[in-house]
Amino acid sequence: MDKEVPVMGEKDATDLRKLAADVRKLLDGPEKIAADEQAPPDERWQGPTATRVRGEIRTRKTKLDTMATNIEKEAGKRKDEKGGS
Repeated sequence: MDKEVPVMGEKDATDLRKLAADVRKLLDGPEKIAADEQAPPDERWQGPTATRVRGEIRTRKTKLDTMATNIEKEAGKRKDEKGGS
């Protein structure tokens, strides 16, 4: 029943880089919707709620970017540990 833990290698580093890219993109859609750039100026989403939501999206996007950076660092470590390119 004991399972062998796989050795981390170049494929793992590549997968982690892909994950980091996906994490960075998570809030692209909501950010674009909240920006409401395609609506005419007099029809744009405005007010305290709009400002608060846009601020929350920016905050969470910053946190996701930090997570993605850490994932990329881990990918670099795994690549270096295996002696890959």
